[in-house]
Amino acid sequence: MRHVLSFILLLLLVSACKRSESLPPAPAPAVHPVPALPMAATTTDAEDPILATVNGQAVTMADVRMALRLKSPTDDVPEEQIEPLLDGLIRQELVAQSAAQLGLEKDAHYQTDLAIASAPLNAFRRRALGDAYFHAQAAKLPPVTDAEAQKFFEDNRETLASEVRVEQFLTRDLAAAEAAHKEILAGKSIGDIARAAHPGLPVTEKPWELAWQPWQLVPEQWRAPLAKMKPGETSGVISGPKNRYWIIKLLERRPSQTMDFAQARAGIIERLTAERTEATREHMADPLIGAAKIVRHKHVAKAKVDLEP
Repeated sequence: MRHVLSFILLLLLVSACKRSESLPPAPAPAVHPVPALPMAATTTDAEDPILATVNGQAVTMADVRMALRLKSPTDDVPEEQIEPLLDGLIRQELVAQSAAQLGLEKDAHYQTDLAIASAPLNAFRRRALGDAYFHAQAAKLPPVTDAEAQKFFEDNRETLASEVRVEQFLTRDLAAAEAAHKEILAGKSIGDIARAAHPGLPVTEKPWELAWQPWQLVPEQWRAPLAKMKPGETSGVISGPKNRYWIIKLLERRPSQTMDFAQARAGIIERLTAERTEATREHMADPLIGAAKIVRHKHVAKAKVDLEP
């Protein structure tokens, strides 16, 4: 978390400085004032101790690290540099407070720079607080009951209590997966493509052809397409974690010889819990919108912002 905040603060400082240098000295058009952000975070966290206060405004170790990073890209502050950097920050804070007392923070150029430089920090605030709100709401969700799991099993018995046998083409290259899919559409089989990729493979070996798999052990990413496929049909490109891409062909499907609700129960509860949790994340803003006052303003369609460091 400390590294994320340090990066954001560095981006704010550099962005503000660069934009200030590019602005003309002539008076700028009026803009809507943006509330000024605290110039230093007030915290008692052990990783970011308060090193000084200037008229009540905290200067923390994170501020010292930031001052050093403006000179050198590092988070490690040598002990002998802490006091000189802190002295400089105290002086800067005094000057900034004096500028605010003179009303200079109302300057249109400053407000424009502040609005632009604040965007990364606002994005972090929305994401971090949004995650916290989501976890708070998810913690209130009722657990999936056995009755719900049993109903889901009965409604999906044909799929859940089944086994499948498939062929798979697996690669970590999306372009290769898309090329293989085009070849399959043109008439090649998964076996043809896989064997061409391994020319020294004995004729009797077919590692792309998998043994019977109970539905509960089928990779999660395969389940949606497999549920709709008939024997002999081939999927499109399926993406998975860690840059894995599959194309699968359903060879056979049969009722499971062993699967019953007792065996499927844990997997069903896990699945329904995940679906309930994801639905909470997707719709958690819905009840808030109705009670909010939202005003949409006209905007320039092709706004251009200098994001260079």
